[in-house]
Amino acid sequence: MGIFVEMNVPKTIVFYDGQCPMCVGVSGWLARLDHREQFTLVPYQNTQFLANYPALSPEACAKELHLIRPDGRIQHGADAVLEIWKQTGHWSSFLARLFLLAPFIWLARPMYRLIARYRRWFIG
Repeated sequence: MGIFVEMNVPKTIVFYDGQCPMCVGVSGWLARLDHREQFTLVPYQNTQFLANYPALSPEACAKELHLIRPDGRIQHGADAVLEIWKQTGHWSSFLARLFLLAPFIWLARPMYRLIARYRRWFIG
């Protein structure tokens, strides 16, 4: 069972690290793909906005990307990235459905954590 929060917005909220060049770049890419306008992209450093969601902490968001789906379900890390990819409707989004299955997700989660931990080394 996952964590849920009370939601009253029809968009998926994505909390990313606004001080990480790689994260800002990925959020920009997502904004360009979001033709259906289904995502609200928010740097987790926006503490005023984050305070509306007490189930999320700045410390947790600093470690990995978090999202809150319109149904209130919270996802993070590789699961969040794959959910975003799946929701974009991009021609390649069928791969997200594949990566969410075992054994691929078993590899995706630790790979995401490794990249997230050293993300500042990858890009400036």
